[in-house]
Amino acid sequence: MAEMDQLITGPLAEALKRGRERFNTKFAYARHTYPALDAAVFADHLRFVVQPIATAAHAARADKIDEAVDALYDLSLELVGKGLLGEQTRYPAMLRGWTDLFPSLAHLLANDARRFAGAVTNALYNLSVTPSARPTFWIDVMKDIGSGCSDVESFLEAGKAVAWRSGMAHYRTGALEACLNLDAQIARLALAIPDTNTVAIETIVERLRRDPWLSPATVSESAGWKKTLKMMNPPVGAFRGFGGVFTAPPEVALSDGELIVFDNENCWLMTADLFGSTLHRIGNTLPNIDAKPQRFFEIDKSGRVTAEQHRTAFPQLAGCASSASTETTLAVTIPVSHSVYLIALTEN
Repeated sequence: MAEMDQLITGPLAEALKRGRERFNTKFAYARHTYPALDAAVFADHLRFVVQPIATAAHAARADKIDEAVDALYDLSLELVGKGLLGEQTRYPAMLRGWTDLFPSLAHLLANDARRFAGAVTNALYNLSVTPSARPTFWIDVMKDIGSGCSDVESFLEAGKAVAWRSGMAHYRTGALEACLNLDAQIARLALAIPDTNTVAIETIVERLRRDPWLSPATVSESAGWKKTLKMMNPPVGAFRGFGGVFTAPPEVALSDGELIVFDNENCWLMTADLFGSTLHRIGNTLPNIDAKPQRFFEIDKSGRVTAEQHRTAFPQLAGCASSASTETTLAVTIPVSHSVYLIALTEN
């Protein structure tokens, strides 16, 4: 800690000084838990990352600075010790969250630093390790929303909706539920609903629940828009050798009404909507497949898809290997591709 004291100034230095013995003990214990934890790297993290946060938090709530520094120090030991923060981090969005979001939203962090910092860091980690998710988008949107939030609870609830919009399709149900519990204006910001759209948030949420391919920004009072069969891009998954998960061209099926994808090694639960798609490994054994699932979509050998009174040809899906459909989405695989192609009936 002596070397760190020489580098750090301001509110952070004063807080560290007040708890010197406690922080020395924490660092020594962390060195046993994380042998790769380097004192110089940690000191740089405190100086260049934590110090600006502490300064901003002190300006927002001087009476809470010791609590804030305690929380940031503990979380920093774990993250730097695991290599998740620091010079060689594999997750730059997490570092940006600390250097950009935390100081900008110091009024929230200072009120409940342990919860705020922990939840935001966890959100950015999950976004960072989810293929095709957009953690920097989440940071940008939440920075704007956070400036208008007076409490951490509202901020984190809004964060669920923005995480869904950032590509976490499996967050959809929780995100929409969160919007009903938020102040209507914050919910509208979280869903990017323009001011010109005066539809009640309850109506918007209900419409979104029924149609995963509907944009929140275009929800109207009625569902009377013309619909079209459309291939949703990009397709889901890829060959493992190219950064995907499939070792062989996959097949799809329905299990308990959910879309399942499997290759010759593993099975995944697939979630997909307007904002993205996610695959969740559920083991290497195929679950019980719905014996006679209701077919909401049909596809013939030429790649022609039929749903309700709509019919559209997709020649690239000719000779499909497998197909399965929910009420809103058709999943198709072909013998020469390691991807799953999605067809939806969408509003124009």
